[in-house]
Amino acid sequence: MNATLLSPELNQQYQQQWHSLPEEVQGSYVNTHLGPVWVMEAGPKDAPPLIALHGLHTPAPFNLELLWPLTQHFRVISPDIPGQAGKTPGLAPVPSHQAYAMWLDQIMDAYGIDKCPMVGLSFGGAVLLDYAVLHPQRITTASLIVPAGFFRPLWRPLKKLFMPLVGFKLNTDRMHFDSLMKPLMGDNWSALEQYYYSVFMAGIPMTLIPPGPFAIEQLLDFKAPVQLFVAEEDVYFAPDKLIEKSRKALQNLVEVHRIDDLHIPNQQHRLLIQKEVTRFMLNN
Repeated sequence: MNATLLSPELNQQYQQQWHSLPEEVQGSYVNTHLGPVWVMEAGPKDAPPLIALHGLHTPAPFNLELLWPLTQHFRVISPDIPGQAGKTPGLAPVPSHQAYAMWLDQIMDAYGIDKCPMVGLSFGGAVLLDYAVLHPQRITTASLIVPAGFFRPLWRPLKKLFMPLVGFKLNTDRMHFDSLMKPLMGDNWSALEQYYYSVFMAGIPMTLIPPGPFAIEQLLDFKAPVQLFVAEEDVYFAPDKLIEKSRKALQNLVEVHRIDDLHIPNQQHRLLIQKEVTRFMLNN
């Protein structure tokens, strides 16, 4: 499923976000044994590679905006994850048996990357951890931004999202959609909220179950330094629980940053994340 083909509006917004980025960004399909993968790249062609894994229905153009300062130092490679609202065709992999990790392994091999740093946002954090179980030696440094993969939340998102979701399903208008998005992102990123709205209106199914949860027994060989960001008002992951689970699963967690914001942070906190991720990647 190339989701952008299901909705002209979704495709238009994808292209608009792509071309709003500060400099030229390349996009192309990379052939793997698991099928074609749409990948976007930014940064000097001769710079060291960095893999950036996006969150749920937050494909490469938005992921690159979030991490743009890294493109000054790295060739940032951001694939659209299959089963999400991007341009990679195919259904979502099963969340077990390292299916996402094997998909990412194909991308690494297609680019001839032996090992590199990685950044995982939300759902992409769980994909990064899946890869850390399969090939821990191929990740040199990792930044996890409000990541899935350490536990599967239930009551926290159910409590905050169930009634707004029911309201939107009954009315399918923008007012009720804004109410649904408020606990997730408030007014933090209007272009991304509009993209999410188009995803819902196109009837694209949600890929709600990421890989994991992962325990230290699975990650014993993962020795790269890890940086973690948690959000105090995260609709999915209670920050104290996320920190606790991360510390128990990762022997190499060297930094924890608490952001007083929602799961999708405002521009001020996005700038802070950019600064801290760039520093961490360059120093490790």
